[in-house]
Amino acid sequence: MIHRMKILRTTTMLLAALFAGGCWGGPPETLGPQNGNLAPCPGTPNCVHSGLRHPDGTKGFFVRGSIGRGDLMPRVAEIVGAMERTTLVTANGDYLHAEARSKILRFVDDLEIVVSPSRELIVRSASRVGRGDMGVNAARVEELRRLLTEAEILR
Repeated sequence: MIHRMKILRTTTMLLAALFAGGCWGGPPETLGPQNGNLAPCPGTPNCVHSGLRHPDGTKGFFVRGSIGRGDLMPRVAEIVGAMERTTLVTANGDYLHAEARSKILRFVDDLEIVVSPSRELIVRSASRVGRGDMGVNAARVEELRRLLTEAEILR
């Protein structure tokens, strides 16, 4: 009986390690600004990109004219850093990268923001693994839009 329990415990730990390794992959190679934009979304429904209007109909993030370019990203970084279960990874110049973790299984999504030459915030939120996200990235982007509008950053 004790031997059987050890085998079951070992098997469970191995399966948990394999599952965790598959669910929490490292950051994708496509992170970062690319000529004033961000990487396009893959062909899966677990990504939102305001610059490419993906999914179709996604609205842009248009900055108020009264905010200076030098003040913009620090204010955005402060708001993103205060979002629940979100950790700032990079915030410099015209680019921000944050990691958002799901509540229960701690899946990681990447939230990126870049300031375009026309002063539009290009926002991309994408799951690192899987095909679906149950609308989490779209909800995150809309929550960010609400917070930036309340802070009078967006028009």
